[in-house]
Amino acid sequence: MLFEVLRPLEATVPALIHMLGDARWFVARNAADLLGELHAAAAESALIGCMRHGDDRVRRSATNALMQLGTESGRQAVRSAVRDAAPQVRMQAAFAIAENRDPQTATTLITAMDAEADSDVQLAMLLALGRVGTADAVQRLIRAAEPERGLFRKKSTAFRVAAVQALAEAKSAAAQAALRALASDKEREVRDTVARLTQQRGRRG
Repeated sequence: MLFEVLRPLEATVPALIHMLGDARWFVARNAADLLGELHAAAAESALIGCMRHGDDRVRRSATNALMQLGTESGRQAVRSAVRDAAPQVRMQAAFAIAENRDPQTATTLITAMDAEADSDVQLAMLLALGRVGTADAVQRLIRAAEPERGLFRKKSTAFRVAAVQALAEAKSAAAQAALRALASDKEREVRDTVARLTQQRGRRG
């Protein structure tokens, strides 16, 4: 039944690719969404071109579509989007590439986060690093979760709490050891977050 529904849609792929160039942003966005759902490999080049579209809503849809295609060129375009002009696109790209749990993804996210000025995007990138969970990702999260040393405090509590949440997501031995150390942190919100996440993990077994 599903194949019968999709087959006529697949026949419209050339028309959908053409619609990506429509001047109306919502037409281009909807076309990108459909092409992603169809896993239309023929649309790869056009979707990569949409990553330079003037409307960030189209770029966000192109990001999702390219990850659904799963091609190396598409993934590379999405990795580049962590430097997009729009914060929402950067956040979406971070979560999208986190599906690839490999050292290259960790390096991309770490580099992007260290250069990121938007606090909301920083938090999203921390959580994405937790999903990646490689050794490099965990080490960067540990540094993010640690209290600031020295006279000047630069880390917000929200930043440290997000790093704690990401460490819990990573689930590695190093991440768990860091959480145990943070259980006695000076900041109450950090301690409470560690306690809550530890309790949740205990209930799941």
